[in-house]
Amino acid sequence: MKVITSHMGNDFDSLASMVAAQKLYPDAKLCLSGSAGRTVREFLKKNASHWTVLTPRKIKFDEITMLIVVDSRSRSRIGPFASLLGKKSIAVHVYDHHPPSNDDIDGEFLAIEPVGACTTLMVEILLEKRIPIAPHEATLFATGIYEDTGGLTFSGVTARDFAAVSRLKEIGGDIASIPSFIEMTFSAPERRILDALVENAWVRFINGAKAVFSAVSAPSYVDGLSLFVHRLRDYFDADIAIAAVKMDTRTYLVGRSSEDALDMAAFLTPFGGGGHPQAASVTLHNAKPLPLVREMEQLLHDAVKPSLTAGDIMTSPVMAVPPDSLVDDAYRTMLRYGHSALPVVKGKNILGLITRKDLDKAHLHGFGKTLIREFMTEGVITVPCDASIREAHRLLATHSIGRLPVVDGRRIMGIITRTDLVKALYPLSLPKEERETTPELPWMEDVTTLLDEQLPPEQNKILALLGERAEKLGMRAYIVGGIVRDLLLRRENLDLDIVVEGDAIRFLKSFEKDGFRVSVHERYKTGTLSFPRGVKVDVATARREFYEFPVAQPKVFSDSLKHDLYRRDYTVNAMAISINQSTRGVLVDYFGGRMDLRRKKLKVLHNLSFVEDPTRVIRGVRLEQRLGLTMEDNTLRLIRSCIRGGLLVRLSGFRLRSELELSFREKFPWAAARRMGELGVWDVLFPGIRIDESVRRTFRRLSAFIARISRDFPDFKGRQWLAFFSALLMESSENIRISALDRLNLSESERGIVVKCLSGLGAAEHTLGGRSSP
Repeated sequence: MKVITSHMGNDFDSLASMVAAQKLYPDAKLCLSGSAGRTVREFLKKNASHWTVLTPRKIKFDEITMLIVVDSRSRSRIGPFASLLGKKSIAVHVYDHHPPSNDDIDGEFLAIEPVGACTTLMVEILLEKRIPIAPHEATLFATGIYEDTGGLTFSGVTARDFAAVSRLKEIGGDIASIPSFIEMTFSAPERRILDALVENAWVRFINGAKAVFSAVSAPSYVDGLSLFVHRLRDYFDADIAIAAVKMDTRTYLVGRSSEDALDMAAFLTPFGGGGHPQAASVTLHNAKPLPLVREMEQLLHDAVKPSLTAGDIMTSPVMAVPPDSLVDDAYRTMLRYGHSALPVVKGKNILGLITRKDLDKAHLHGFGKTLIREFMTEGVITVPCDASIREAHRLLATHSIGRLPVVDGRRIMGIITRTDLVKALYPLSLPKEERETTPELPWMEDVTTLLDEQLPPEQNKILALLGERAEKLGMRAYIVGGIVRDLLLRRENLDLDIVVEGDAIRFLKSFEKDGFRVSVHERYKTGTLSFPRGVKVDVATARREFYEFPVAQPKVFSDSLKHDLYRRDYTVNAMAISINQSTRGVLVDYFGGRMDLRRKKLKVLHNLSFVEDPTRVIRGVRLEQRLGLTMEDNTLRLIRSCIRGGLLVRLSGFRLRSELELSFREKFPWAAARRMGELGVWDVLFPGIRIDESVRRTFRRLSAFIARISRDFPDFKGRQWLAFFSALLMESSENIRISALDRLNLSESERGIVVKCLSGLGAAEHTLGGRSSP
């Protein structure tokens, strides 16, 4: 006798797979391995004319010659039929879609496929063998697939499941009737169990995953616990749900998890459980539900792989205002830093939120001298530091808010904006194979190998020392700016600029006791650390700058790394690499600098960048020409607007001189001079200057001369820029020359060099080389 069976507590997937298997083995009998679920029992009563399904009591086990097991390959889940396994006289065939476990059945024939429902596998075999499927069978098969894949929505669903349902509909399956089979009304005992699970539930965030737990006892056996736990997870919008329900002498432990949160089958395997990675269960005898679930809660800390949390993506520290601030003061702060809202805090505890709209209305009605506590919003929606980014997403979406304070208890730790969240969620939208090679945070990437390969051992040793000290002081330290850009381009750059999230002055002074020479600038929260062999490292506190008017010197405030990078000029210069021991080599790129390098684009960070500091125009030209970049269209438009607006003219002679000196020290100074001519820089700085072919030839001759004598006169580089500047003035009138020299506030000796250079290139060569004219 041949017998077809499945796991205990049959659902529609197992019943449909059994019926499909009978079409492959027409002389086999269908037999349950235990009790079926209530909805399956109701279905079989209404369709008794189509199928005869026996119970183990009606089977003579000593007459069985073949056992066909579907929708399970776990020995412990097939009830009394497990006793037949291992007998040489009984052939065993298995059809399943569950992942392997230590409890797997060995059989003469195994058909195992990673599909969403076992019925999908069975339908594919029937179609391949051209075995006819009747419409009522097609309806049952589609119901099995639909139930086991959550209506084709679970993470384990495959294209094959969709294809199987589509083919079953073509055959005549009544897809519209499926909900009437599996969405039945709960009975009174079932409602009581579900209500008890919800009432006794508690939520924890574990390694970034939201987990809900519940433990209850029921006076008698009730079907459908797996569905209840699924509903429990949905109700709390959790990544993981684990519940234990004691019924009579048995305790049923059921787990559900979302994709990637936890392999639930593997998690419950040590307890004798089995199932899918996202759905598994185990039955224990006389176990107390609450201690059992508490044990599961503790074990999850090791089982759940850490994922991104709100604390990982938040911006910290947060700019906030106290409740007794005046409306006028808060309004000015928002305007100054471009915020649309500010948390209201007392000490470090968040009390509420005040928005720009609130302050606009308060001003309109003449309440500028009123305390903001009168207008702030209380009961602010917040998210814990250890909550998952999915939880943060849910809160932002369901409450239609633009920002989410991140808290530890009531203490504010940071803030998340919609932009932060969109960037953090981006990798989750990628196909799984791409996700495995994409950084968890799109603005972070591991470039440790680049540090080791590009920097000399001495530099890496210094960075290791600085990173170790930062870790010890509870700070975070990064190399920033041009060195990061050049590392990514594999260009030599040994200028170490360090930014510290914390107190750079305290960081620097901690090295004094080790015998290092330290100089600090309290006002700008910066300093220099001197090492042997003349190596100097510039260290600054991560800070934000505010320009009270165009071209002004900035006011400085301590802030986060993100804001520190945002105050810089171009995206390619707004990257950092962590040097802390625990995060060494992590590239932080909030603004897409690395992508711009790959695209060979020069992109300004924000639209007011050139208004705040017009010298960035000249700096941009240098970068463009040195690195072979092209100014992005919006950047070019903003530069031209800055030049037309006369902001370059407002620069002091000292600042302008510094930028020109750096430009003319470039390897190819003519490229920068020509580009500045194209943009109209010379026209506004030194009206009347002509950039023509004769100037280009002079630059070429000067460059050749300087390259020729550089080995003999190492000090001349400090004066070479004056020669190139002189070349710009060669075709200009005397008045224009004098005006240009006055504009730069040159010293008498420097003016003398320019005058000699203007008398001819030969004189320039003698002057720069340190000789007198013959």
